[in-house]
Amino acid sequence: MKWNEKGRGALSAAAAGALVLSVAACDQIQSLWKSERSANPAVGTPAPQPVAVAPIVVTKSADTPRVVESREIDEDTVLAAKVKSALGADPALKLLAIDTGVSSGVVTLYGTADTRAHRERAAQVTSSVAGDKSVSNQLVIVAGS
Repeated sequence: MKWNEKGRGALSAAAAGALVLSVAACDQIQSLWKSERSANPAVGTPAPQPVAVAPIVVTKSADTPRVVESREIDEDTVLAAKVKSALGADPALKLLAIDTGVSSGVVTLYGTADTRAHRERAAQVTSSVAGDKSVSNQLVIVAGS
């Protein structure tokens, strides 16, 4: 019971300290406002200043060359993304920890499968993706994975 009373005392002291700091901060902010008002003797809002507007001219030129960036698309990266997407679309395989690696069109499956049927299903789904040359199934069967 004494511990609770000490805890309440410490909590009350911390709350009181926070209150004092916040009130002190408010006084500092108010002193800044007061100094701004006293430094600026003008009362009211300033009159709006006229703004010069320049016309915008848009021209079209058929002679302007277009710069087109050519990026080489890495076919292995695209194939890996397709395989990953196909494995994620299969309801039985999307829960498994399967990673893909592609080198020169050869897809390698890494990770774990919980059954032999799921391991074989992953190879079938991967081989059905267009663009792969062959599939190397390196999935390890681990119960409960």
